[in-house]
Amino acid sequence: MKLRIDKLFLYRYRFRIGFILIGLIFISILIILPSIAPGGVSEAEMQSVVRSNQLGFSSYLTGDLIDLPYRLLQKLSISIFGLSLYSIKLPSIIIGFATGIFLILLLNRWFKTNVALLASAITVFSPLFLFLAGSSTPAITYIFWLALILWLGAKIIGAKRQSPLVFLAFILAVSLSMYTPHLIYGAILIGIIAIFRPHIRFSIKKIKVHQLIIGISTLALVVLPLVAACVVNFDTVRSLFLSTQPINYIDNIITAFAPFFSFSAAIESVYLSPLFGLATIFLVIIGIIASVRTLFTSRNTAISLLAIFAILASGINPDTAVIIFIPIAILVATSLESILEKWYSLFPTNPYARVAGIIPITTFISIIVISGFSYTIFGYHYSPTVAKQFNDDISLIRQHLSSGTVLLVPEGTLEYDFYKILEERNTITISSTIPDRTDVRLATLGKWDTPIDQPLSRIITSPKSQNSDRIYIYNQ
Repeated sequence: MKLRIDKLFLYRYRFRIGFILIGLIFISILIILPSIAPGGVSEAEMQSVVRSNQLGFSSYLTGDLIDLPYRLLQKLSISIFGLSLYSIKLPSIIIGFATGIFLILLLNRWFKTNVALLASAITVFSPLFLFLAGSSTPAITYIFWLALILWLGAKIIGAKRQSPLVFLAFILAVSLSMYTPHLIYGAILIGIIAIFRPHIRFSIKKIKVHQLIIGISTLALVVLPLVAACVVNFDTVRSLFLSTQPINYIDNIITAFAPFFSFSAAIESVYLSPLFGLATIFLVIIGIIASVRTLFTSRNTAISLLAIFAILASGINPDTAVIIFIPIAILVATSLESILEKWYSLFPTNPYARVAGIIPITTFISIIVISGFSYTIFGYHYSPTVAKQFNDDISLIRQHLSSGTVLLVPEGTLEYDFYKILEERNTITISSTIPDRTDVRLATLGKWDTPIDQPLSRIITSPKSQNSDRIYIYNQ
């Protein structure tokens, strides 16, 4: 009996098995990554945690609703698990995993399954994506909302019959994305694409009137608190549309994209430089060339406008530069699609040659993925300009300071506001003045300016600090 490859279990379910393996490896990496790379907390992350912890009913009255979905999730995580390295990063881990899923679904909708599988492996294991998914700032939401909106939009456009639930989910995603600074321009961009693309206009016409009414009503209800916040607090308007800091437009663009493609090790940033290796850049260039043949498709229109949007928005706020990740992911998939088509066209009827072509491509992609992951792990440990952006004080405090200890931190500093959250959990006491009692367990974050009349017991050091003496413990 002749053996047929297409009847084998591994062959029939090869793509499902591949996606399941990618998903399992991806979630495993996300779980362990925060403690490995970068293994600490940056100043921006501390600011994010403080803002999230301050979120309350008064925030609605004062108009402090920027990044509301992310801040709610982060506040919930801290309330349940306390202040720790993992509790503050858990929202990004969850959103990062969901973003990876939506990105894979998007690629699988716009490309063949084999192309989507290979491109997914490159993008979700890239240094930039892994960092964003392990960071405790709302930066991951830029990619999350766009990946979700594009996937839902692709489902609406490609469907023969419009699903009310998909359309409602699309409206909700667009509405909630407006709470992220400058993504309101993304909503405007979606409207422009819908107006100028005949295929999209035709798909919108198939949506029933009552669905449109429900969608518009949902949009108004979700956005209403944000509109009220803009009326109450003008800083909300500046954060959403402009910037709360002075804008130096060209310098901001240069600062935003320097870590992405520059090979200079002297860049002061929380991002490794470069965030994309030569192999990935090579694939992006091939993808751009391949896209010229189908320049006016909905897919290429979307990624072109997204790339332009990322560049223009980064001049206002450098954090928005991460939006370029979506066009790069799609261009990588376009490149792989072009390479596979060229190879298959050389051997249209030779199955052995077609299978043999997968081996070097898979090897090439494996090298990109493994080297990118290794680069992430070792880069955040040993790159001097990047490693010093993070501190592991929170881990040292939880590990070495027992309950009831008074930790001296200068008042008015970010560290004071950040570690006050520990006091709320009744683990240690945060103070800016030396207690009168001499029997209290006392510790200082860094060397204290004034003398302390208690015996010094231990000095806790950290390899992440330029001054390695991070915590001084007294009377213990």
